[in-house]
Amino acid sequence: MKQQIQEKHQKLLISLRYWLLGAAATDERYHLPLIALEYAQKFHTGVRKDGVTPEFTHQLTIAHYLRTLIGAVIHPAETIAVGLTHDVCEDFDVAFEEIERICNSRIANSTKLLTKVHRGVKISKDAYFNNMLEDPIASIVKGADRIHNLQSMIGVFSKEKQKEYISEAETDIIPMLKKARRNFPKQELAYENIKLVMLSQIQLIKASL
Repeated sequence: MKQQIQEKHQKLLISLRYWLLGAAATDERYHLPLIALEYAQKFHTGVRKDGVTPEFTHQLTIAHYLRTLIGAVIHPAETIAVGLTHDVCEDFDVAFEEIERICNSRIANSTKLLTKVHRGVKISKDAYFNNMLEDPIASIVKGADRIHNLQSMIGVFSKEKQKEYISEAETDIIPMLKKARRNFPKQELAYENIKLVMLSQIQLIKASL
């Protein structure tokens, strides 16, 4: 089982890298997520809460999902990049200025908006979601992040923790997506896709609890 999980992780990594290389051959903006990929994986070297899955599988899975939305988001390359960097500052005490130096200011700002706690400073829940819905990248990545969290928590999190994740998705994340959709109507299809996937997951998980 462990070997299969490792092989799946490597496939996710290699396929994303080569897809981005192909995209960058015709659109130089896709060098940004390539840079983010190499940068973020240097930090995410541990395992997830199941004790087996490589930690960076989370970011890779999100990035693969986000690339299916590239025709429906305003900043496709940078959205994928933020999918890869979104946990770096919170989990590894990386400065937002470092993300700006490595990538650019837009990626750094969206990463900041996705960071709940940084260097001892915690953002309130209301501010966290209100700030996020004003950003076309952070609002999309948060939805993708929760989709993978829901997908991967069965058999790993306690039932109580699963219920907490579902509750936050229903009371905070989905309403945020709906508000962000009004702020960024060009991304309407992406928000609708994320919402429908998330609601389907929630229904399946509730049936199993």
